[in-house]
Order: sequence, then C-alpha cells, then structure tokens
Amino acid sequence: MSRQMHLDKGPKGMAARTACGRNILRTPMSTDWVGFKSEPQQYQCIKCRASKQFELNTRRDAQALASASASA
Repeated sequence: MSRQMHLDKGPKGMAARTACGRNILRTPMSTDWVGFKSEPQQYQCIKCRASKQFELNTRRDAQALASASASA
C-alpha cells in the first residue's frame, strides 16, 4: 500500500471528511488545500484529485491569481 495524502474537505475533529469521502477514522493522512497542492502528484489521492472540492479550490486559486495580476 502506498502512502497517499488526502484533501480535507470540511470541519476538523471526528466530523472531518476528505474530498474522496473518507472519514477521519479511515484516513491516516490528510491535509488542507495548501498542503495538498504542495504534495507531489504521485502521493496525492486519485479520488481527491478528481473531486469537486479539488476543482473548486483550483478555480479559486486561478481567480485569485487573475485578480492579483489585474490589480498590479
């Protein structure tokens, strides 16, 4: 079994879920968006990369980059 990092989707604690749908008890390693996107792609969970949460975070990063470059 390879080491995979999961993307945190919601609250912390026992109610935590990942973007691929795992709960805290089934997820040994998970991180927020900044940590997930800095992780090498080969160690990222494939289901988390294909999730709607990943798409949303990617879109928000693109919008932030576009607005930062437009204001500069």
